Amino acid sequence: MSRRSKTGFTLVELLVVIAIIGVLVGLLLPAVQAAREAARRMSCSNNMKQLGLALHNYHDTHQKFPPSGVASGSMTGGTAKPALGQTRNHRGWTMLLPFIEQAALYESFDFSVASSGCVYGGGGNTIDGPKPGEAGNANDIAVSTSVPAFLCPSDPNPTHYTAGHSAYSISDGTTTRQGAFTNYDFSVNYFYSSTGKWSDLSLSTRSMFGMNDQSRMRDVLDGTSNSIAIAETLRNTRNGESATWGYNKWVGHGVSVSYFGINHKTDASTPLLPYRLATYMTSGSLHPGGAQYTFGDGSVHFLTDSIDIVTLRRLDYIADGQVVPEY
Repeated sequence: MSRRSKTGFTLVELLVVIAIIGVLVGLLLPAVQAAREAARRMSCSNNMKQLGLALHNYHDTHQKFPPSGVASGSMTGGTAKPALGQTRNHRGWTMLLPFIEQAALYESFDFSVASSGCVYGGGGNTIDGPKPGEAGNANDIAVSTSVPAFLCPSDPNPTHYTAGHSAYSISDGTTTRQGAFTNYDFSVNYFYSSTGKWSDLSLSTRSMFGMNDQSRMRDVLDGTSNSIAIAETLRNTRNGESATWGYNKWVGHGVSVSYFGINHKTDASTPLLPYRLATYMTSGSLHPGGAQYTFGDGSVHFLTDSIDIVTLRRLDYIADGQVVPEY
């Protein structure tokens, strides 16, 4: 009589195989996540590179860079405060649209009327003409358009403002549209509700961009390769509101690179969610360990959030005459 051996796994063998598979999955998933983040970071870097090239093309055409913003209704003082009836709330990004393959969007924008109805802050500012959403002003359509070149794929936050407060909305009560955010904004000096136009700011502490005035290549005395032009930020902010590309509002007229440092996500009063910055005008990202910055020469650099604040300040100021340390 012949015997046939039984085939199959014992319970112990099955458990060992399951354990091995679990270990392999545990090793594989972080690698997959890291690869996906690397791809998102590369896409973000490409966006910022294109914006840097657009700045150079704009400068070649106009012999100057665009301003960060124009005639903001939230300015309560300083030389950047618009004259009575001249509030426009325009952003410099609207001027850059033809250079990022958004010519049709640029043509739809009317620079003769306001891009938002914000006159918040008690500055006595007024808008002469229709607000966005009223007859004769369709700028609410343009500035509520989400532009892929302004969005970092690593940021899962909403692409549009949603709360409806008149300080941050396009024009409270005149349109149902909400402003589109940007993950990239101009490097500016930190200010609250009063500031001078860019050319009135101190030469030794001046960033590359500012209000109501436009810098030129010749103004970047420290060298374009040592000066930050565009900073990455998040579409979620606890104090104030994140940057909108198409219109000025209450706070948020650019990013102050060195005021709070990179990834300022907590403050003294409120512990914050990991995907939200603590306050307006701050730079940061959800790329592990830091954020990306476009320099004046068009190059893109990843700066760690542990960078020395003095070094960051040297990269922020474009004409302080200080040597930039290693970073």
